[in-house]
Amino acid sequence: MADMPPSIARIRRALHDAVDQSKAPGAVLYIGDLEQEHFFEATGQRQLVPYSRTLHRETLFDLASLTKVVATATAVMKLRDAGKFRLTDSIADHIPIPEFRPMTIEHLFTHTSGLVAFERYYQDMSSLDAMLTRYAQEGIEAPPGVRHEYSDVGFMLLGKLVELTGRDTLDAFCAREIFEPLGMVRTAFRPPEAWRGNCAATEDDPWRGRVLVGEVHDENTFSVGGVSGQAGLFSTAEDLAKFCRAFLKNEVLPAATVDEMLRFDRMPVYPWQGLAWELDPWSSKKGGYLPARTAFGHTGFTGTSLWMDRTKGLFVILLSNTIHPTRENRGSETLRRVIHQAIAEEFYPPASNTHTGLDRLIRENYRAIEGKRIAILTNHSAVDQRGKHILEVLPFAKDTVLKTIYTPEHGLRGEAEAGEHVTGQEGPVPVVSLYGEKKQPSPEELKDVDLFLVDLQDVGARFYTYAGTMRASLSACAAAGVPVLVLDRPNPLGGDILEGPVTQETNSLISAAAVPIRHGMTLGELALWFQSHDLKDQPLQLSVNWLDNWPPARLFAECMLPWVAPSPNIPTGETALLYSGMCLFEGTNLNEGRGTDTPFGIIGAPWLKAQDIVDRISAEDCRGAELEAVYYVPKSIPGKAAAPRYQDETCQGIRVRLTQPRAVRPFTLAVALIVALREIHPDDFKLDGSPPFDLLAGSPDLRRRIESGEKATDIVQAYVADLAAFDLARPRLYDTTGVPLEVLAQAAGLSAL
Repeated sequence: MADMPPSIARIRRALHDAVDQSKAPGAVLYIGDLEQEHFFEATGQRQLVPYSRTLHRETLFDLASLTKVVATATAVMKLRDAGKFRLTDSIADHIPIPEFRPMTIEHLFTHTSGLVAFERYYQDMSSLDAMLTRYAQEGIEAPPGVRHEYSDVGFMLLGKLVELTGRDTLDAFCAREIFEPLGMVRTAFRPPEAWRGNCAATEDDPWRGRVLVGEVHDENTFSVGGVSGQAGLFSTAEDLAKFCRAFLKNEVLPAATVDEMLRFDRMPVYPWQGLAWELDPWSSKKGGYLPARTAFGHTGFTGTSLWMDRTKGLFVILLSNTIHPTRENRGSETLRRVIHQAIAEEFYPPASNTHTGLDRLIRENYRAIEGKRIAILTNHSAVDQRGKHILEVLPFAKDTVLKTIYTPEHGLRGEAEAGEHVTGQEGPVPVVSLYGEKKQPSPEELKDVDLFLVDLQDVGARFYTYAGTMRASLSACAAAGVPVLVLDRPNPLGGDILEGPVTQETNSLISAAAVPIRHGMTLGELALWFQSHDLKDQPLQLSVNWLDNWPPARLFAECMLPWVAPSPNIPTGETALLYSGMCLFEGTNLNEGRGTDTPFGIIGAPWLKAQDIVDRISAEDCRGAELEAVYYVPKSIPGKAAAPRYQDETCQGIRVRLTQPRAVRPFTLAVALIVALREIHPDDFKLDGSPPFDLLAGSPDLRRRIESGEKATDIVQAYVADLAAFDLARPRLYDTTGVPLEVLAQAAGLSAL
């Protein structure tokens, strides 16, 4: 047999690995786009007990909650488009049960109705109407619109809405209006007897006393006859591919209707919920994913999932029966993650739909802070993926009281210059600067605080002061017995590359931890470092709200997140990358780019022989960047650089342009430039800037090596062993695929049961 293309071979291997690791009986995987099939294979068994049956591509599966999106939601929107109702209608306008009056059809669609997830009414009820009446009496937990709680009950109501306004049973309406027009000839509720021999088995159900084959697994749906808005549909991967392809081509519903269903941030309490569809999926959750903001999909309890990417035109159908022979074995999370990770790496460029710790706080209904009195160390950079600031979303947290806002250097709005002491800040509660004489919260301020939050965008370089301010706050909280929660954010420089000497001085805001200049840690990981090193003798209660889908190899520009300049002279993520090396020029007598629109992207002085220096830099030391000799004039820029070095003087300069940000090594480049400067300007060039060069470098060692005439490559090589030792010792929260390691450990534990 000829060799398979690498992508097909890898995905086939991932399919087999996923089935093995999840202990699923088997799985069918279909990957396609608008025009073609990329992969369509089956592996394993469709039934294990009481006898074994092989799984085929044509096997029918109990889709479970995929019923909600393929059948019910599509039917509802067809009827809405036909003018039968509006999404803003109360469901009680159509299903006359008074208790449901506050709930709109949209609330049901978005799981914000306040209804419970489900109750086991199947044990003593066999009528849908009777169930709905009982849910009205016992199943309303919250007012509509205040929280997101996944609910089967809402879709039972929507299924009933289809029947009443469509004047037909749900199964008949869907067959006539959806399945038959698309040629979905092996899709149905209550599959006929002739199909059942090719159905994947689900649970050996103790309630029904048999292995379920060709009958719906969901007990409530079974008890009302096998047809319901939340479950009951059976189909094959090939039929679902017809649906996906037509849906992406706007042949199932008009483009405007699809736009409406997939509108992000429809419900501020939970922006990832569309009309029935889940949006912008999370790799650390249980549903599988595609790493794109435009991806949408759904899952089913039996082991099914369906994801589409409207921009890329890609769709992935994964059908399995992970609950066979028992739900106690259910490894759907592992199955989906292993397969979708391989798909992400094959079909997507190096980019991720990363979610921050603040996004996780919102997604988890603010449970971590609910009912607590909190203080927060933050600034303007603490925004969620929508660009909404943490102070804008905190009011959605139930019974949470914000007591005090603490700010690092540059203030709450990030408008103060480097080194400027900030006073007179205004906010919804007292705003206290921790940059200046006051370095940490006082015991008096913390005595009425139940939880201290930290949400700051760091830049990944040791000499950035935010980590030092966090360390002082952690120490104060440990002394006061106040737990700390860090809402993590990506390291904009990525987490794989380490550069520079490991500092020996940790008593300064710009040298607050015994870490390299480019340390590779997120702020959450830095907090863990402080806990186990600088604060190891203090009883610090620390937890971290993890990132989602942040592979440590990713730079910020690859995370699909809004960049908010964390300080005036770090306007872009690329500036942050250059800063990790070029900030060393603050400790020299060169202008480091302050007073220009490219801080840390240009260096210069009136006496500089720029072209001579550029000619001295080797291609290896400059990899990933281009150097250009230029003339420029530093200007006063209030709020950024009121008095830059060589203000209003014409400087010869060296401009650094990044061509391959992943390849550039800013510390190596900076050292090479400094060595060349000393060779060409032995009298003019000085290591006498502010802050002191030794403080930026972390010790006198780097300066001594430069002054002794060592080559740049030898200087960089001198720190390799220390970097390797630090790499082994540093805390890590995320694996190479971007999933929190603790999530993987939990999933492995479940799969091993």
